[in-house]
Amino acid sequence: MNIFVLDKDIKLCAQYHCDQHVVKMILESVQMLCTALNKKGFVTPYRSTHAKHPCVLWVEHSYSNFIWLTELTRALNAEYRFRFNKTGDHKSMSVLQEVEAMQFEDSGLTEFAQAMPNEYKVRGNAVDAYRNFYRGDKLRFAKWTKRSMPYWINTGSIELQG
Repeated sequence: MNIFVLDKDIKLCAQYHCDQHVVKMILESVQMLCTALNKKGFVTPYRSTHAKHPCVLWVEHSYSNFIWLTELTRALNAEYRFRFNKTGDHKSMSVLQEVEAMQFEDSGLTEFAQAMPNEYKVRGNAVDAYRNFYRGDKLRFAKWTKRSMPYWINTGSIELQG
């Protein structure tokens, strides 16, 4: 369970996800959205999971966070269709369509959660942190079908919090 904030531009963020995460994160994102809504008293098609996970807490904190993850999930679905020549949406998208109109209190987009080992975290900069996490932990399996490897993968060492 995670939200890989690899760029603040949502379309680029989705494109920078490796193949495995493009597929996996659509389901996980919809699970987080539903869990946040369930905790707010809504009824959703998915049961709650990882209710105290930092990413779920981030989603439920503000409606703007919920919308950001909804938009990333849509961008990941577009990427899924592009990379794997799918004519239809990922099966979790029907659940997203059911829940995306549910609204709750909004306090603006808040600082992203950084759900990763401390060695990769960068205080106040989730993009650098998640890029560190990718460079340091995800390259052993990462590949990008129909996409180039993100430019930042090989741009220097991991930027550690200091």
